[in-house]
Amino acid sequence: MTGPSLSDELLPGNDCFGCGPANPHGLHITVRRDPANPDCILGEFHPQPHMTGFPGITHGGAIYTALDCMASWSGMVLRNTKAIWILRSATMKYHRPAFQGRTLALSATVHVESDDLWTAIEVRAEARDAGNILLAEGAFKVIPLPPEKFKAMTGIPELPGNWEKLFSGEG
Repeated sequence: MTGPSLSDELLPGNDCFGCGPANPHGLHITVRRDPANPDCILGEFHPQPHMTGFPGITHGGAIYTALDCMASWSGMVLRNTKAIWILRSATMKYHRPAFQGRTLALSATVHVESDDLWTAIEVRAEARDAGNILLAEGAFKVIPLPPEKFKAMTGIPELPGNWEKLFSGEG
C-alpha cells in the first residue's frame, strides 16, 4: 500500500491506540482507501514482539483492536459523515494463528447500512496473511455520533484540535 494513511491525511497527530502514529505504545496500523474498490478500505498491521499472546503468535486482542479501528474508519470514510464512529458491538472469529514478525493485510467494507446516515452500520473486517489466508474476521456494529452529542455523552468539553479541524472542514 502506498500513499498517505487516513490518519496522516485527515487526523494529523492522531494518538489512537490502534491507528494513531503519534501513540508510542499503539498498534500503528495504517489505513488507506482501496484505489480499486471505493466501497472498501485497506490496512496493514505489523505486530511487534510485545504484542505476543502465546510465544510466537500475535495476541488475538491486538488483531481485534486493529479490526475495530478499521470498522470505525469505514464509517467515517465510506459513509462520508462528519461523526465520531464508536463501537456498539462486535463478533469475532479466529481461523488461524497470526505468527509474529509477519505483516497482516486488513480490509473492511460496510455490510449492512441504511439510507439514514445517522444510524448504526455493520462493518465486516478481516485480517489475512501474506499468502492471503484468512486469519480472523469480525462483524462490527458502529454508530455515528455528531461531535456535540459525543462531547455531551462523554463529558469531554472540547475535542482535540485535529478532530475539531476535521469537523470544521479545515482537515
